Parts: sequence; C-alpha cells; structure tokens
Amino acid sequence: MDFSNLVGGSFDYHPKQQKIKVYLSEKDHPLVGAFKGTGFEHIDEPYIFNNAYEDMDFRPLLFMKTEEIEGLERGIKDSIKYISWINRYGDGRVFYCSPSHNPQSYNNPELLQFILDGIQYAVGDFKCDDSPLKK
Repeated sequence: MDFSNLVGGSFDYHPKQQKIKVYLSEKDHPLVGAFKGTGFEHIDEPYIFNNAYEDMDFRPLLFMKTEEIEGLERGIKDSIKYISWINRYGDGRVFYCSPSHNPQSYNNPELLQFILDGIQYAVGDFKCDDSPLKK
C-alpha cells in the first residue's frame, strides 16, 4: 500500500495492444515542453489503475481518453486516464510515467526528452509547479 501511495495508484489490468493517442494535461507546463504543445500517438497496452485519481493529489502531465480505448472493462466512470504525473511525497519528488513499454516508442526523441526532464524533476534539478490539481 505504501508503494501505491507513493506512485499514486496500483496496476489493475490493461487492454490489448492498440494505437493510443496521448494528450497533454497542460500544454504550457514546462515538463511537457518537449512535445511542443501537442501530444503523440504510439502502440501500447494502456495501463488501468486501481486506487488512483480519487484524491487528485498529483499534477497530471499526460492522459488518454477512455472513449478511444478498446477493451476497457465495464464500470470505468472517468473519461480520461492519466499516464504521467508528478507529486511530492514526504521530502521527495515522484515522476510517474507509463506512456509505453514497447521499444519502438523510445525512438521518439520528444518522449526521451520528456523522460529525462521528469528524472531531473525527481532529483530536484528541474524546477516547476508540482502543486496538485484537486477535483
């Protein structure tokens, strides 16, 4: 449970491999600057979480729209599912990022820059607004 609290949720399931359109939560947030104001598409199995999103105690960065995802189990009530966010946890910083686990996605230099920026945020070298967006 502590790990789920740190990350912001725990894995539930994922639908089949499919084309996923990734959207930016805030186009002007410095951590998504690598994407130059637009999202991207890639092939992946989109992760669906348990125990996530209720408190909105994180700053969302990337999301997918549930209406665009094939194979979601019934009972999904949210219209978006976040796939990347940042938050403070204790004295530290968390950068969560799950846009893909397929090797071809990492041919995208913008995604690689985003991940590098997120790591720099986590170690304290990238300063940005990480205040939570409460519902």
